[in-house]
Amino acid sequence: MDKHTSDTIKIKINGKERQLSQEEKTAGDLAVSSWDEKLKAENEVATAKQPIEKEDDFPWLLPEEDDSVFMDDPKVVTPSKKKIPFSNQTITPYQYANKKNRNRINGTFPFKKIVTIILLAIGLGFMFGLIGLNFLSNEDMPTMGSSDDVTTEGGSTAGEPSNQENSDDKDTAGNEAAASTATLNLYAVQGGIFSAKAGAETVASQIKEKGFAATVIETNGSYTVFAGFGKERTETGSLSETYQKQNWADIEFWGGKELSLTISTGNSAEQWASVIQELSSLAAAAAIGNTPGQEAVTKIETSINGIKANGEEEKSLIENLKKAGESIKNNNGWEAQQSVLDVTSKITAN
Repeated sequence: MDKHTSDTIKIKINGKERQLSQEEKTAGDLAVSSWDEKLKAENEVATAKQPIEKEDDFPWLLPEEDDSVFMDDPKVVTPSKKKIPFSNQTITPYQYANKKNRNRINGTFPFKKIVTIILLAIGLGFMFGLIGLNFLSNEDMPTMGSSDDVTTEGGSTAGEPSNQENSDDKDTAGNEAAASTATLNLYAVQGGIFSAKAGAETVASQIKEKGFAATVIETNGSYTVFAGFGKERTETGSLSETYQKQNWADIEFWGGKELSLTISTGNSAEQWASVIQELSSLAAAAAIGNTPGQEAVTKIETSINGIKANGEEEKSLIENLKKAGESIKNNNGWEAQQSVLDVTSKITAN
């Protein structure tokens, strides 16, 4: 067989020659067994050699919606489009209100409102006052007396007080106007304090039954039993020792109780207070066995006679004071103490 020779093909690539033999060229051809396979292979090769088309870029900006689609549908709300200003367009800036004007409070309105309320209140008060005055005037107005008033004894009518009542009122008013008060400072022997007057009077009666002196005076809402007075603390202390020497079942005596009593008389209350102080001192001395001086007794009798009585009751009290002076002369101190206690309890203002 003849030796197969191959032609040499020269190709220049980048200015350099490259030899390609015919065998290498034919070796690149595809080996097919039939025309169908050859046609299929050629199509695949042609398809592979076609350039791949680049995919279009994704349109990130959505197309504008057509407003005409939603014009007839009332349920669809389309957003308002903002106008984009052009570069050569003049834009007027927004004018903000002044902060001073914004924060300014209108003071005229509250003032007018307050004045209106005050005037309205005054008007309503005046109106209701007139209505109330008219109503009270109609209800409380005294009725006119008839000419047939009944005449009582003494020539006075039923609507007028009698002359006797007028005179009694004048006497009472005169006595009240002439009344005077004073403070009586003493020391006392105390025999007990009771909430009920009956209990205090029972104890006072027991003391007097044994020949001593006692009285009941109401002080500060309670009833106190006093068993003797004195001008000095030591005088009542001596009287208390005399009581403690006796046998007393349920009575305890305490001397030296300081008192400040308010007395009320028709006149000269200070003179009454001075006489009672001196008499209580002399009576305390006589009760413990001391004999007062004649000069002191005469002086106190003169003071008693100088008291002016205002009414029958005060005359009776002055007689008791004179009786106390006589008892002191006779060295009967407990009788003198009883007279002084009785007078003091009568003129003490409760």
